[in-house]
Amino acid sequence: MRIIAAEPPPPAPVAPGPQPVAVDPAYVAKPEPGKAPAARLPLPAPVIKPCDRPVARPTLRMTDPARLDRSLRSRLRGNRTVVVDLETPYPANKEAPAPLGAWLNEIKQSGGEVTISSYCNNSRGFGSFLAKIFGGGPAEPYRAARRYDATLYVDAVDQAVTQVAFIPRKAIQ
Repeated sequence: MRIIAAEPPPPAPVAPGPQPVAVDPAYVAKPEPGKAPAARLPLPAPVIKPCDRPVARPTLRMTDPARLDRSLRSRLRGNRTVVVDLETPYPANKEAPAPLGAWLNEIKQSGGEVTISSYCNNSRGFGSFLAKIFGGGPAEPYRAARRYDATLYVDAVDQAVTQVAFIPRKAIQ
């Protein structure tokens, strides 16, 4: 009598597309001791909490640059602090937008001071960026600014000027 071995089962049908390949563990690359693995998952982006602007109720909002000159000129006649809120902040290391830059330039040319006040300091460095902050323009239309100093409020996180305060100058004694 003879015993016949059982036939092997038929191969499994192959599905279309890429097939998993068995890899011998001896050929898998292993990291060298003391070196970090090459690929790492990216760290999540830091969450930066927005800060409130320093002046809650500004005098003017700069929404339309063409109307700023007339509005600011009339407000500066009252010899009181006028705060202009910028709808679109500009980088602190760049020139101020055209209408605002001319007002700041007039303050500087008439002997006034333009200072920078940083707010929202979230442990970030605050570099020097005062160069090229003043724009040009004719002097006479901005004559009202000659009795004022200005403070630029800069968000320390974004490094962007968000508000400008025109402050009456103290009398020189």
